[in-house]
Amino acid sequence: MKLLRNMAILANGFMVAGILGACQPENNTVPAPQTPETTSDRNAKTAQAVGLLIKDGQVDLSYQGSGVLWKEIYATAYSEFIYAPQLITAKGYKYGIPPAEYKYILDTFGRCVQSVTNKTYIYEYNTNGQLSKWYNKDKPNERLVFSYVTDATGWKKSLGMVTFYDESGTKTKVLKFSYGAPEQVIPDKYPLTPDILPDGISRYLPVFGTFNTYLVKTLTEEKYLLNGQKLSSTQYSYSYALDYAGKVKNVTMKKANGTIVSSTDRKYSVPTYNF
Repeated sequence: MKLLRNMAILANGFMVAGILGACQPENNTVPAPQTPETTSDRNAKTAQAVGLLIKDGQVDLSYQGSGVLWKEIYATAYSEFIYAPQLITAKGYKYGIPPAEYKYILDTFGRCVQSVTNKTYIYEYNTNGQLSKWYNKDKPNERLVFSYVTDATGWKKSLGMVTFYDESGTKTKVLKFSYGAPEQVIPDKYPLTPDILPDGISRYLPVFGTFNTYLVKTLTEEKYLLNGQKLSSTQYSYSYALDYAGKVKNVTMKKANGTIVSSTDRKYSVPTYNF
């Protein structure tokens, strides 16, 4: 349910980002994007960490043997991650775009506190360790503010609202999330970072804290004019198909009138056996 890049969340099919750049190879040529690996290839790499997400719509994911994310593979590009203490470097390759190198700086808890792409973003967390704000270091008014609500269990908090501000500090959009009545909630067995981070930031790296306990049931998007007047309010609903372990294998997003906005399949690594 990936509404990727530039926070064009609902235009592309919201999933409640990650094409990352790279440095120039030593031979001064850009490697061609690799063909996504087969399921058996991925399973071999994830033999020590069964149950990892290996496909999310058109994105293929592969891991090191310990389960650490290694590559994100797209139709015409791929990103590779290199790990150091409190630092993740993303090297990406894509036809027609000069290579770049993106960095994630982590705190001692393994949370991203700064990302460096074509812009530098700062990430702040609340006392529960959940992301409370990100902002442009050079233009701090350009920011997203996150608020959380107590979930159906009464003791954990899930993402309730995200408010968008442009570089002038004007509110441009609000996203409101709900998870259903207590008897209707569905546990989220494989939470992903909501696809509302800065352009180019991976939602598959688990470095931005936990956002929710249950799967999102409805999403309301409110857009605002520069004078603060509400321009529109649109509601979307989600339905899910689950696998035997309770993980999402398909998520479908619809408008209130029933029109399908997106339908995304997910796959997970499974045990392999040698006979």
